[in-house]
Amino acid sequence: MATALRVAAAARTAEAVPPARRWAAGRAALLAARDRYVTGRPLPAAAARRAAPLLGPRAVGAASFEEFRRHLVPDARWAVDGVEDAADLWRAEARWWTVLDRDGGALLRGTHFGLAPVVGAVAVLSADVWRVRAALVLAERGGSPEAFDALG
Repeated sequence: MATALRVAAAARTAEAVPPARRWAAGRAALLAARDRYVTGRPLPAAAARRAAPLLGPRAVGAASFEEFRRHLVPDARWAVDGVEDAADLWRAEARWWTVLDRDGGALLRGTHFGLAPVVGAVAVLSADVWRVRAALVLAERGGSPEAFDALG
């Protein structure tokens, strides 16, 4: 259920917020890949229908992670580039947040009025919240600061 809601949110974001389409597609790719190839659960039918336009229908139905990566549309493929094994998706997710922060910052540096600076601000603030959450979880579990460095 949680993945279906997150995929639906990514699809709505991609449709309604053009500057965020690439991020939304990448996020949907990470969500689908984690459910299918890490936990072994197929995407719920409703989530698969919502994900197909973002990921590509052949990617949604892929039997292996390698096939999934190969059939992703370009807007989504970047999120899993360089990830050969689904067990390493956590690294791709950390990179997704780094890209979100970097791209959001670039949108903020523009000198025009419009949607882009607002989307950039939301992206940067979201990445900040993710880092704070990761730091708090790490502190609670007694992890070392070196482990946090791997996330950012």
